[in-house]
Parts: sequence; C-alpha cells; structure tokens
Amino acid sequence: MKHILIVENDLEQMKKLTAALEGEYKIFTSSTQQETFTILQHKLPDLILMENSAPDIDVLKIIEYVKRVDELTSIPMIVISDGEDEEFEKKCIHLGAADFIFRPCSAVGIRSRVQRVCKTEQRIRDLQSDMYQKCAVIDEMNNMVNRDPLTKLFNRSYAEEQINTYLCERRNRGTLLMIDMDDFKQINDKFGHIIGDEILVEFANTLKALTRRDDIVCRLGGDEFIVFLKNISSYAMIIEKVEQIVVTLEKRLLKPDGGNIAVSTGIAVSPLDGRCFSHLYQNADKSLYFVKQNNKGSYHFYSEEGGVASTGACKKNTQIDLEHLRSFIQEVGYNKGAYQVEYDGFKKIYRFIARYIGRTNQKVQTVLFTLQNVKGTPPDVQELFYAMENLKKAVNESIRRSDVATNYSSSQYVVILMDSSIENAKMVAKRISEKYKEIRNFDSDVRLDFDIQTVCTAPSNWGDS
Repeated sequence: MKHILIVENDLEQMKKLTAALEGEYKIFTSSTQQETFTILQHKLPDLILMENSAPDIDVLKIIEYVKRVDELTSIPMIVISDGEDEEFEKKCIHLGAADFIFRPCSAVGIRSRVQRVCKTEQRIRDLQSDMYQKCAVIDEMNNMVNRDPLTKLFNRSYAEEQINTYLCERRNRGTLLMIDMDDFKQINDKFGHIIGDEILVEFANTLKALTRRDDIVCRLGGDEFIVFLKNISSYAMIIEKVEQIVVTLEKRLLKPDGGNIAVSTGIAVSPLDGRCFSHLYQNADKSLYFVKQNNKGSYHFYSEEGGVASTGACKKNTQIDLEHLRSFIQEVGYNKGAYQVEYDGFKKIYRFIARYIGRTNQKVQTVLFTLQNVKGTPPDVQELFYAMENLKKAVNESIRRSDVATNYSSSQYVVILMDSSIENAKMVAKRISEKYKEIRNFDSDVRLDFDIQTVCTAPSNWGDS
C-alpha cells in the first residue's frame, strides 16, 4: 500500500482529502511547513498532496526542499490550487510539481488524479530500473570484451587503445613495462596447466595491487604482461617501481615444490622510445629479449642499448633497427661502459665479424627479417611464436654454414651473410621469404619483411677485447 502525505492546515479540508484517499492509501498528515520538513526527515511517502492557500504552508519552499534532498527528489507532488494564479502554477511546475488539482474538486476527482500520478511515477521507476539493468548488462559485456578471461586484466587491444588515447596528449609521459616469468613453460610441463593458471592469476593480482588506479595493466597472452605507468618517465622512479614489482612478484610466486619464480622486464619510456603503443611495444620487446638472452631475472631499458638508435627507433622504419644492431655490436666490441653486458646471440656475430672482416676485403651483408601484422598492430603473442618458429626453420634451411643467424627480438631474426654482395643478399632474403611461405602451416595476418645493410669494416682493435 502506497503512503500519501497530506499537507493541509484546514481541518475540514483535511478530513475531505483523507476520506477521499483512505482505504486505498495509507495516510499521514501535516498542518505546517516545519512539521512537513520534520516528517520528511524520517519518512519517505510515495506522494505529497498539499494545499496552496494555507498561511503556515509555503508550497514553493516545500517543493524546493524535496527536490534538493537526494532521498526525496523522486517523490511526486500534487498541488491543490484555485486555478487563478497562473504565475504561481508556472513556478510550481518549473520547480518540479507533478500535477495540480483545481477547486472545486470531488472525492472521485482527487482519487483519480492521485492514482494517475502514482501510476505514472511507478511506470517511470520501472522503466528506469529496466534501463539500469540493461545498461549493467551492456557494461558487463563490454567489460568481458575488454578483459582477459583468466586474469581479468585488460586485454591487449583495449590496453593499446587506452595507451594511444593517453599519449595523444603531447604533454603526457609514461613508461611501458613488458614483464614475463622466466621458464614458465617448464612449470606447465612439470606441474600442469591448472597450476600454471593459478600462478598466472596470482601474478596478475600482484601486478594490480602494485600499480595505481590510473595505470594500465594488461595480459598480452601466455606469461607476458604489460604495465603502463602514467606520468612516470624519470629513470630513478622507474627503477624504484620496477624493483618493487620484481621483488614482490618473486616473493609471492612460488612453484609447488617451493622454488621461486624469476621475472624479467623490458622497459620503454615515452616519448624517448616512442609516442604510441606500437613503438613502445616493439622497443620494450627488444629490451625484454635482451634480458632473456643475457641475464634472466633482471630488467633493461631500451634506450640503454644504443645511442642514436634508442631515440630514432620510435620511427616506423626497420632500417633504424639495422643501425641499432650495428651500433650495439660495435659497442660490445669496444667493451665500453654499459655495453660490456654479455649477449650470447650478438657475441657470436661480433666474434665472427671481428675475426674476418677486419682482416679481409670480404663484403658482408646484414639481413634483418621482421614479422609484422598486416593491420599495423603488434602480432598476437601465440601467433607470433609459431611464425618465429617457421622463420627460424626457413633460415636454417636456406643459408650456408659459413653464415650466422640469431634472434634480434621476439619478432625479428638477423642473418650475417659472409662474402656476399647486396644483390646476392637480396636473392638469399627472397629465398628465405619463399621458404617461410612454403612451410607456414597456418593462415595469419603476420607478414615477413626484410631489410639489408652492408656491414662496415671493423676497427683494427676489435680483436683485442
């Protein structure tokens, strides 16, 4: 049964109004404005019916009060009026009155008007409730589309969209961390995928707990995750945050046999290493691969890998990657500063170059193969893994024993062709590309591109290191 508050200080009028509505509604009454305010502080009627002509009742102030208090604002109000003051009626409607009952009025007229307003308000509430439910379903569906089903973190497509939107503002800064567990495949192989999934969920929950509400945390796929730290580009702050994440993860993530799980991190800083997700992703991926090949369980900044290349790599041009590769090999050869870090793949290339190029007039070409999504977005992690396996097989079946090949990143493969002209290098690169197409056992959006560059003659002191 709905509750009606009648505001009327004329006793006879109060009795008439009560008689017209009682039985169908539960009635409680007020004879003054202040009493009305007091009642509304403790009760929530379904409708307020009030008289305009009473000296102790200011209808406009009651309407204003009801519409100002959040708990009361949805209560409909009907004003009883003589219909002679049009300006007053406009004010009431403007403030939020639902209807008027004009004198003279019968009990049937009062009851039917109250019934109509109550039914209209109930219909509005039902529609609002239905709308809220549908909006909640839509929000939940959107949330599911944007989330990784296992960890409930953002998926890559949504993270990419959010990061690009944020970096569209030129003044915005940020840091992309690409983080994964070392030797996670061994965990799945030894303990099973159920245990592996539990570890992935704990990994995700820990990342979420260690980051701020505005940061973007995403699962790329497998055991690879991304954290984008907004408004953090200071190396000192980045190192502090990365070390906190790495230490906490390694403490919390335990194998069933009690062993700890090491974590590796590649770091790319915006705007130095890129102004969009794609560039930051590629450069953080190179940094992560550097860690994986050199010193698992640590972290590495992309911009520490090579001077000019670290700033130029944000351009969408694989020739810059070739310059970056050459710069890094030379720095390792010179054995200077931060570039004394051991890197098995590039060490092989360096030793080969140092042994032969500095002592002969051979022409040596570097061919860099790059796997890219035809849509211009980073390839899917699983899809990229299979594509790289096929590329490695194509390279191994197409080059000579005297040539050298190694990974440059998770999406790039580099080949050193000894005693080869640019024309010969193009033939070899095309042969590898054709072989890759032949052995590719799945349809995908990943295409294979290549770039060629002549290797410069090494300085005479390369072999002294």
